[in-house]
Amino acid sequence: MKIYDIVKKTGIVTSKYPYEPYIVEEHFRGKPTYNYANCIGCAACGVACPSNAISVKWEGEKKSIKWRYDCGRCIFCGRCDEVCPTAAIRLSNDFELTVKFDKSALIQEGELESELCTVCGKAFLSKKFIQFCEQRLSTLSEQRLEEAKKYLHICPSCKKNRVVEMMTNKEYKAVK
Repeated sequence: MKIYDIVKKTGIVTSKYPYEPYIVEEHFRGKPTYNYANCIGCAACGVACPSNAISVKWEGEKKSIKWRYDCGRCIFCGRCDEVCPTAAIRLSNDFELTVKFDKSALIQEGELESELCTVCGKAFLSKKFIQFCEQRLSTLSEQRLEEAKKYLHICPSCKKNRVVEMMTNKEYKAVK
């Protein structure tokens, strides 16, 4: 009877979960949701993921960038949510992640078209990433904006070669 009195004072603490939806806390870290429309292919989420549940890799002779999330590997740490600059990944309240016999239901994928270098023609970033950078640079003056846009469409190795050429030409002109 003593236990019954204690339970009666405390009240009901269990939930009627399978029959009623379970309400999670406000900052619950559930399954990350991927919003393809916001993704720019920067790969920050893949770099931050400690369990390698997120990968961002080149596909098909660098024609596109493939984003892949494996929920079976995820530890729900929330690092991908923290580092994503465009809010393409957000932690949800979804915690019911069971699947029957088919683990492919735990995998989400997205594909982004790649940008080609205007100098050498090699793929180096996603087109959405270039658009995101152009949008961020829109606060510059028009002259600086046009100069910056030229360099946005050039791969890192071609940029390096251009800078070396510019520096050697300036040094050569200064010596003469």
